[in-house]
Amino acid sequence: MISRPNMDRADRRNHRNRGAKQKHRMASSSKEVGPKKRKVTEELRSFQERWTINYFFVEFKAKPICLVCSESVSVLKEYNIKRHYETKHANKFDKYKGQLQVNDLKRKLSAQKQIFTRANSESTCYVKASYAVAAILAKKMKPYSDGEIVEECLETVAEILYPEKKKDFSNISLSRQTIARRVDDIGKHIEDNLKNRASEFIFYALALDESTDMTDTAQIAIFIRGVDAHFNKTEELAALYPLKDTTKSRDLLEVVTSTLNRFSLQLENLSGLTTDGAPAIVGKHEGLVKLIENEASKVGNTSLLNFHCIIHQENLCAKSLKMDHVMKVVVKVVNFIRSKGLNHRQFQEFLKSLDSEYGDVTFFAEVRWLTRAKMLKRVFDLKQEIQSVFESKSKSIPEFQDKEWVSDFAFLVDITSHLNEVNTSLQGKDHLINNLHDLVSAFQMKLGLWEQQLGTNNLTHFPTLSKQPDITLATTARYASLISDLKLEFENRFQDFKKHHILFSAFATPFSTDIGSLPGYLQMECCEMQCDAQLKEKLHQVGLEDFYRK
Repeated sequence: MISRPNMDRADRRNHRNRGAKQKHRMASSSKEVGPKKRKVTEELRSFQERWTINYFFVEFKAKPICLVCSESVSVLKEYNIKRHYETKHANKFDKYKGQLQVNDLKRKLSAQKQIFTRANSESTCYVKASYAVAAILAKKMKPYSDGEIVEECLETVAEILYPEKKKDFSNISLSRQTIARRVDDIGKHIEDNLKNRASEFIFYALALDESTDMTDTAQIAIFIRGVDAHFNKTEELAALYPLKDTTKSRDLLEVVTSTLNRFSLQLENLSGLTTDGAPAIVGKHEGLVKLIENEASKVGNTSLLNFHCIIHQENLCAKSLKMDHVMKVVVKVVNFIRSKGLNHRQFQEFLKSLDSEYGDVTFFAEVRWLTRAKMLKRVFDLKQEIQSVFESKSKSIPEFQDKEWVSDFAFLVDITSHLNEVNTSLQGKDHLINNLHDLVSAFQMKLGLWEQQLGTNNLTHFPTLSKQPDITLATTARYASLISDLKLEFENRFQDFKKHHILFSAFATPFSTDIGSLPGYLQMECCEMQCDAQLKEKLHQVGLEDFYRK
């Protein structure tokens, strides 16, 4: 049996629970049927002009702003605005009510806004200056810590020239960490812009170059060039990947595929591939070019053109000149002067004492193609001075006294200068492939002309050689043979360009191309173009690029 007290406590607990549940049901019922409260944002309150006169409030960006303390009131209600005024400003401004005081306070608020705007503008200028310095340091390949040196230089210059603005220069942040962030931001910005432009490419081409840096790390540089539907060209370095392990063609293919995926580029739109002569890239069966062609054919792209870098080919042709007996002596002379500090300083002082046109000799670097012509010309012009310095060191250069060797040296100076000119003209951005082909074809024609002229002892285009005494026909005939070998080397190395010269010609001169020589898929279109007088006139008016662009 249950005792009476225990039964009473149980009854009271059950009674309380029933009462709580009943109250909860009543509250829920009242919520369901009661009126719904409106939100402040739904009341569509508007600012009243009289609040400006009475309470010194104005509306700014849909918020009421106090003209006295510049604080804002969260709810646009007269009660809130009045309470703010009476609580904080009534004692001081009750006697100044009126339009005059309102105008004065408005002017003060406007001045405060201008101060904030000017401060924000100045801050933006400091950031822009920081980015500009970071971009220069990155282009010049300087360490990030050089930004601190630049900052110190700016402050020193400002202290001398503009002492009143020294603080402005000090506000430019150029610390190592800041420069690193700025360069990273610039890189991301360039990549984002390239991605945006790449999304509009209808066709694109890749240029690949594999090399090894001074730390023996293999790197592959991937350049991209594309055109959109309006023939706007984009040419940019897309990626530079270090290859820590092997550099097999499969490794290179992974890098190229990763780059294409990064820029959302499809193999269907790949029209051309330019590479260097590395075995892993140009291998006949397992080279990178062959692997890319296989991947492109899987998606229906069977018209992929591939070329060996035209500038690299030109340099290889230049190396075919059999003039090692001259180059070895010249390099030996330059290295003797430049490799030892004492010899170098004495040689420079000797040139100063003679008021020589040159103050030094150029250092020779095998990988820097354009330095060869300058170095040869400089050494040839300073033969006598170099001979004097060597004699002071009890050394001699017997080749400088050999007339035949000096004639060979003069010929090498002239032909290297010609090769240097064509190499320079092939470089730069925004060249069209037909222009490059024309430059090489023109140089091959020049080689044929020089061969004929040298065979008759005509030295018109060899100014250095023409100044040498006693140049015989037998000597120039030997040089004509060297020119002939060089011309043959150009013909052999540029065969991959020559086999496409019909397409290049059709692109550059569509109105005079032999239609019968064109591929079938171009013949009908070319027929229509050649019979369109307006298009022909347009080409003469706007030029080739704008003709295709418009």
